[in-house]
Amino acid sequence: MKLPVATVVKPHGIKGELNILLADMAEPDEDFVAGACLIIEIEGLDVPFFVKSARSRGSDSMLLMLDEVSNEKEAATLAGKTLYVYANPDSPDADDEAEGELTAGALIGFDIVDSETGTTIGRIADLTELTPGCWYFVLEGSEKLIPAVDEMICGVDAASRTVAMDLPEGLAEL
Repeated sequence: MKLPVATVVKPHGIKGELNILLADMAEPDEDFVAGACLIIEIEGLDVPFFVKSARSRGSDSMLLMLDEVSNEKEAATLAGKTLYVYANPDSPDADDEAEGELTAGALIGFDIVDSETGTTIGRIADLTELTPGCWYFVLEGSEKLIPAVDEMICGVDAASRTVAMDLPEGLAEL
Protein backbone atom coordinates (compact mmCIF):
# COMPACT_ATOMS: atom_id res chain seq x y z
CA MET A 1 0.00 0.00 0.00
CA LYS A 2 1.33 3.46 -0.90
CA LEU A 3 0.92 6.33 1.51
CA PRO A 4 1.41 9.96 0.42
CA VAL A 5 3.99 11.65 2.66
CA ALA A 6 4.80 14.90 0.83
CA THR A 7 4.35 17.04 -2.26
CA VAL A 8 7.22 18.63 -4.14
CA VAL A 9 6.59 22.38 -4.17
CA LYS A 10 9.57 23.57 -6.23
CA PRO A 11 13.33 23.27 -6.65
CA HIS A 12 15.50 24.99 -4.05
CA GLY A 13 18.84 26.25 -5.34
CA ILE A 14 20.84 24.84 -8.26
CA LYS A 15 22.08 21.51 -6.86
CA GLY A 16 18.79 19.60 -7.11
CA GLU A 17 17.42 20.23 -3.65
CA LEU A 18 13.62 20.07 -3.39
CA ASN A 19 11.29 22.17 -1.25
CA ILE A 20 8.58 19.74 -0.07
CA LEU A 21 5.34 20.16 1.87
CA LEU A 22 4.71 17.33 4.34
CA ALA A 23 1.44 15.41 4.33
CA ASP A 24 -0.43 14.66 7.55
CA MET A 25 0.69 10.99 7.43
CA ALA A 26 4.40 11.84 7.08
CA GLU A 27 6.82 10.72 9.73
CA PRO A 28 9.89 12.89 9.03
CA ASP A 29 12.18 10.93 11.36
CA GLU A 30 11.46 7.72 9.38
CA ASP A 31 10.32 8.69 5.88
CA PHE A 32 13.14 11.14 5.07
CA VAL A 33 16.26 9.62 6.66
CA ALA A 34 19.30 9.08 4.43
CA GLY A 35 18.81 5.94 2.34
CA ALA A 36 15.01 5.85 2.73
CA CYS A 37 13.08 4.95 -0.40
CA LEU A 38 10.43 7.34 -1.67
CA ILE A 39 8.14 6.57 -4.60
CA ILE A 40 7.12 9.05 -7.29
CA GLU A 41 4.58 8.18 -9.96
CA ILE A 42 6.05 9.01 -13.36
CA GLU A 43 4.05 8.20 -16.48
CA GLY A 44 1.91 5.75 -14.52
CA LEU A 45 4.85 3.83 -13.00
CA ASP A 46 6.08 3.81 -9.40
CA VAL A 47 9.68 5.02 -9.61
CA PRO A 48 11.92 4.66 -6.52
CA PHE A 49 14.07 7.57 -5.37
CA PHE A 50 16.47 7.40 -2.43
CA VAL A 51 16.94 10.14 0.16
CA LYS A 52 20.41 11.64 0.19
CA SER A 53 19.66 14.20 2.91
CA ALA A 54 16.80 16.16 4.41
CA ARG A 55 16.54 19.16 6.66
CA SER A 56 13.57 20.74 8.37
CA ARG A 57 12.16 24.01 7.15
CA GLY A 58 9.44 24.55 9.70
CA SER A 59 6.76 22.27 11.07
CA ASP A 60 5.27 21.25 7.73
CA SER A 61 8.04 21.55 5.14
CA MET A 62 11.53 20.27 4.42
CA LEU A 63 14.40 20.64 2.00
CA LEU A 64 15.14 17.26 0.45
CA MET A 65 18.03 15.92 -1.63
CA LEU A 66 17.54 12.71 -3.61
CA ASP A 67 20.43 10.57 -4.91
CA GLU A 68 18.93 10.58 -8.40
CA VAL A 69 18.44 14.37 -8.68
CA SER A 70 21.58 16.46 -9.09
CA ASN A 71 20.58 19.80 -10.63
CA GLU A 72 17.85 22.42 -10.78
CA LYS A 73 16.52 21.20 -14.14
CA GLU A 74 15.98 17.63 -12.86
CA ALA A 75 14.41 18.99 -9.67
CA ALA A 76 12.01 21.18 -11.67
CA THR A 77 10.57 18.10 -13.43
CA LEU A 78 9.38 16.83 -10.02
CA ALA A 79 7.51 20.03 -9.03
CA GLY A 80 3.92 19.19 -8.12
CA LYS A 81 4.60 15.45 -7.77
CA THR A 82 3.49 13.49 -4.72
CA LEU A 83 6.06 11.51 -2.72
CA TYR A 84 4.89 8.14 -1.40
CA VAL A 85 6.23 5.43 0.89
CA TYR A 86 5.17 1.81 0.84
CA ALA A 87 3.34 1.03 4.06
CA ASN A 88 4.03 -2.19 5.91
CA PRO A 89 0.80 -4.17 5.71
CA ASP A 90 1.53 -5.64 9.16
CA SER A 91 1.74 -2.26 10.85
CA PRO A 92 -1.05 -1.23 13.20
CA ASP A 93 -1.54 1.95 11.13
CA ALA A 94 -2.32 0.10 7.91
CA ASP A 95 -5.98 -0.27 6.94
CA ASP A 96 -7.53 -3.54 8.08
CA GLU A 97 -6.29 -5.41 4.98
CA ALA A 98 -9.10 -3.96 2.86
CA GLU A 99 -11.72 -5.80 4.90
CA GLY A 100 -10.00 -9.18 4.98
CA GLU A 101 -8.41 -9.01 1.53
CA LEU A 102 -4.81 -10.28 1.56
CA THR A 103 -1.98 -8.31 -0.03
CA ALA A 104 1.14 -9.84 -1.58
CA GLY A 105 3.16 -8.77 1.48
CA ALA A 106 0.78 -10.63 3.76
CA LEU A 107 1.66 -13.89 1.95
CA ILE A 108 5.23 -14.01 3.29
CA GLY A 109 5.64 -17.37 5.03
CA PHE A 110 3.03 -19.09 2.84
CA ASP A 111 3.97 -22.04 0.61
CA ILE A 112 3.45 -21.73 -3.15
CA VAL A 113 1.89 -24.87 -4.64
CA ASP A 114 1.32 -25.76 -8.28
CA SER A 115 -2.44 -25.51 -8.86
CA GLU A 116 -2.46 -28.49 -11.26
CA THR A 117 -0.22 -30.99 -9.46
CA GLY A 118 -0.39 -29.79 -5.85
CA THR A 119 3.43 -29.90 -5.70
CA THR A 120 5.04 -27.44 -3.31
CA ILE A 121 7.31 -25.06 -5.22
CA GLY A 122 8.70 -23.23 -2.19
CA ARG A 123 8.00 -20.95 0.75
CA ILE A 124 7.68 -17.19 0.23
CA ALA A 125 10.54 -15.55 2.15
CA ASP A 126 10.17 -11.99 0.90
CA LEU A 127 8.62 -9.69 -1.68
CA THR A 128 10.85 -7.62 -3.96
CA GLU A 129 10.41 -5.10 -6.75
CA LEU A 130 12.95 -5.57 -9.55
CA THR A 131 11.52 -2.88 -11.82
CA PRO A 132 8.91 -0.27 -10.91
CA GLY A 133 5.56 -1.95 -10.53
CA CYS A 134 6.88 -5.52 -11.08
CA TRP A 135 6.74 -7.47 -7.81
CA TYR A 136 8.16 -10.95 -7.23
CA PHE A 137 7.91 -13.50 -4.46
CA VAL A 138 11.40 -14.51 -3.25
CA LEU A 139 11.49 -18.19 -2.35
CA GLU A 140 13.20 -19.27 0.85
CA GLY A 141 16.63 -20.86 0.42
CA SER A 142 16.83 -20.40 -3.34
CA GLU A 143 17.41 -17.87 -6.08
CA LYS A 144 13.88 -18.38 -7.46
CA LEU A 145 11.67 -15.41 -8.13
CA ILE A 146 8.00 -15.98 -8.87
CA PRO A 147 5.93 -13.09 -10.34
CA ALA A 148 3.44 -11.83 -7.77
CA VAL A 149 0.57 -11.21 -10.19
CA ASP A 150 -3.13 -11.81 -9.61
CA GLU A 151 -3.50 -13.60 -12.95
CA MET A 152 -1.25 -16.46 -11.76
CA ILE A 153 -2.73 -16.82 -8.27
CA CYS A 154 -5.59 -19.34 -8.32
CA GLY A 155 -6.36 -19.27 -4.63
CA VAL A 156 -5.09 -18.57 -1.14
CA ASP A 157 -5.78 -20.88 1.80
CA ALA A 158 -5.01 -18.94 4.96
CA ALA A 159 -5.69 -21.97 7.18
CA SER A 160 -3.03 -24.13 5.49
CA ARG A 161 -0.87 -21.07 4.61
CA THR A 162 -0.68 -21.98 0.91
CA VAL A 163 -0.96 -20.03 -2.32
CA ALA A 164 -2.09 -22.05 -5.34
CA MET A 165 -0.51 -20.67 -8.52
CA ASP A 166 -0.86 -21.48 -12.21
CA LEU A 167 2.69 -20.83 -13.41
CA PRO A 168 3.90 -20.87 -17.01
CA GLU A 169 5.54 -24.18 -17.91
CA GLY A 170 9.16 -24.35 -16.75
CA LEU A 171 9.05 -21.24 -14.54
CA ALA A 172 9.28 -23.23 -11.30
CA GLU A 173 12.37 -25.06 -12.58
CA LEU A 174 14.40 -21.91 -13.36
